[in-house]
Amino acid sequence: MLNIKDQKYFERALKTFIIVTTLLLITIILAFFFHPTQEFIKELSLKSPKRVSETHGLTKVWGFIKTNGFFVPIQMFILSLIPIPFLYTLNLIATVVVPGIMFGFFINFNTYKGLTHFIAFIPHYTFEVMSYCIIVSGLYMLNKSLTQKISNLFRKEKKYTYSFKTSLLNLLKTYLFICLPLVILAAFTETYIADFLANLMN
Repeated sequence: MLNIKDQKYFERALKTFIIVTTLLLITIILAFFFHPTQEFIKELSLKSPKRVSETHGLTKVWGFIKTNGFFVPIQMFILSLIPIPFLYTLNLIATVVVPGIMFGFFINFNTYKGLTHFIAFIPHYTFEVMSYCIIVSGLYMLNKSLTQKISNLFRKEKKYTYSFKTSLLNLLKTYLFICLPLVILAAFTETYIADFLANLMN
């Protein structure tokens, strides 16, 4: 149905997911041993948008969908239009580093509660971060096609290895039919399942 004209599209997404998950674990370990001050942790917790942090139920779900399904992908897309490789991954990196610091600190402060909250975090993390990784895979090709177009301006022999149109169509297809549904699943999981699992284990 998707007819993605890029055989390595999902392979790149999976590799990206493995890399950022490894980054999450490394961040947790580092934060556990070199955790920041309580003031810094409070500042990190305050970075959650008010439309999400101060709402409940379906209103909270919609807040997550708007933030993770629309605002963040648009930011990533805009960054991908700048001909600098991997600049568009900043949102994805922040998505794993900030929770990593929080969990490292929490596990250091209360190991059992920290670990149970981390386990409860895994389901919606998987949906949300995988959706971002799929977007990043598409933005990778989009950014490469733009970079090639710019470099062609200074070349006598033009290269046409990457198609901007194909990259954009692949990105739109995967966003609409895979990423957005994953974000919706993540929103419901984060709103209802995460707290349930954390309370169940505590």
